[in-house]
Amino acid sequence: MILLVNDDGIDAPGFRALYRALRAATGEPVLAVAPAEERSGQGHAITINRALHTTLRHESGFMGFAVDGTPADCTKLALDHLCPVPPRLVVSGINRGPNVGRSLFYSGTVAAALEAAILGFPALAVSRQLGQRGDDDGARLAARIARDLLRRDDLAGTVVNLNLPAAAETEWKPLVIAAHGLAGFRETYRPVSANGRTGWQLEGHWQADLDPTTDASRLTAGHPVLSLLRPDFNGDHARLESLLHV
Repeated sequence: MILLVNDDGIDAPGFRALYRALRAATGEPVLAVAPAEERSGQGHAITINRALHTTLRHESGFMGFAVDGTPADCTKLALDHLCPVPPRLVVSGINRGPNVGRSLFYSGTVAAALEAAILGFPALAVSRQLGQRGDDDGARLAARIARDLLRRDDLAGTVVNLNLPAAAETEWKPLVIAAHGLAGFRETYRPVSANGRTGWQLEGHWQADLDPTTDASRLTAGHPVLSLLRPDFNGDHARLESLLHV
């Protein structure tokens, strides 16, 4: 079976399109587990100060659970309790908006997939640039990649991060593999006044990477982009050796 999660909520059009495409392309049963409402930008947050509650959503052609928690909560709860058998693959998306560059550190979509990788499962995160007219073409490509990932035991514990251009499939350039960079959204805070108080509203402005080989630049150039991510924070420990003599 395939576990499908997201951060845009259980009613998000991209989530429903991916649910249909996965069932059609893989022949696998798909269990949908998603936040009851949009929880974008939650990163890898989990709920620890209260119990999580689920609501069964059984509609024509769809069955899943809405969870009153974060995207990572959905993955953790599903893998621990809701899945009747361990899934062969965990898929997260389709997110409304790209997840390349710095966005990965805040993305609930990527975090939900990374949580699966931490627990030893293979995962696929799917996101799309803003401005698309529909999600069926992106869902079909993601489902074909998911079908291939079902045959790849060597990718357990990693996340394949797929980002799709906003344009229709007929306008896409070839699918490419690119390294994760640190470009993406340039963020600033804008002052907002209300009720006699000034607050600060975060705004993001898209910018591609100066390095043309990284994920943000290849996506901006019109390519669907694949990157391979691992939940590993280790750096070069040899650089710390001098500190042992301080």
